Amino acid sequence: MRLLLAGLLGIAAAAQAHADARAEVRRALTQIIDAGGFRGYAQGRLFGLSLPAMAGEIEVVFPDRIHASTDEMEFVAIGARAWIRALGVWTAVDRSLVPATAFDMAAMRSAIATVRDAHVESTARTSQCAAQVYRFRAHGKLPGAGADGDLRAWVCDGSGRLARIEATDARSGERVVLDLDWSRRASVGAPQG
Repeated sequence: MRLLLAGLLGIAAAAQAHADARAEVRRALTQIIDAGGFRGYAQGRLFGLSLPAMAGEIEVVFPDRIHASTDEMEFVAIGARAWIRALGVWTAVDRSLVPATAFDMAAMRSAIATVRDAHVESTARTSQCAAQVYRFRAHGKLPGAGADGDLRAWVCDGSGRLARIEATDARSGERVVLDLDWSRRASVGAPQG
């Protein structure tokens, strides 16, 4: 009887830890939406599998303000307007030429709701904080990453803020990594000059 009771308590504790991990990941992702956007350093096919991989700074103000800067290119998109920087000069371009689309807030919240199979994988130290590293699965467009496969999230101890997200697409194996920077609020304006 003791063995059965101990087993049931162990199963209950494991189920509670699983639920808590899922709640922590969802809370960290929701904080990005609640903050109104994000800043960070991105690596991978951030704007979809049909576009080339990038590595560089990105700043997003939801739903439709994006500034991305890499060694190869720099662009700003605000609503229906867009600019690309070439040879140090900003040029207005057709919005369809910029690889980023607007962020659908309802779709991001729906994707957050699909978070499942979450568990603490390890602990780590990021440039911002000591963090719990969670492994989980989700489907849809999460803030900062598409989610159709395995993901990992580095969630800061104490603040519960997302420090890093890593998404691996189930079909292609492509990986996107976004290291978030919470040192200042995201701000995207039309380029000057």
